[in-house]
Amino acid sequence: MKSFKTVCISFILLLTITSCSPKISCDSSDALDVIDMLIIDNVINNDYEFGFRFGEAVGLPLLTDEKYSGYLDGSIPIPTPEWKIDNIRVLANNKNTNSYSCAAELYYEWDDNIVNNLRLVKYISYRVDETTDGNVYISNFKGF
Repeated sequence: MKSFKTVCISFILLLTITSCSPKISCDSSDALDVIDMLIIDNVINNDYEFGFRFGEAVGLPLLTDEKYSGYLDGSIPIPTPEWKIDNIRVLANNKNTNSYSCAAELYYEWDDNIVNNLRLVKYISYRVDETTDGNVYISNFKGF
């Protein structure tokens, strides 16, 4: 029979190991950090570029030389929307592979000198998997 001290040390070690590994779920902070990066790269930038090109196509002078040079030298801040992910849902959970199929709503709004009070919602879906080294991997990010 193990001594009480050995059992306590084993328990503390187990808690330390499990608390350091990422939590794999649809709404874990590790998964949402990756989702935030994907939103910036695949949603926000694409929508802003699409809106910008549309504005130019209909004859709006959206990016004057003054504004462009202001973006480059930092005197004019580049507009950045605010967003939040809401109503996160688990569509499926595979316990054998520790993966989740997820869905959520992405709400974001823009408010700058060109676009005022633009509010959009996009319905996104994604899959959260655990890699062999215990990290979070996001795949099948859709809805943008």
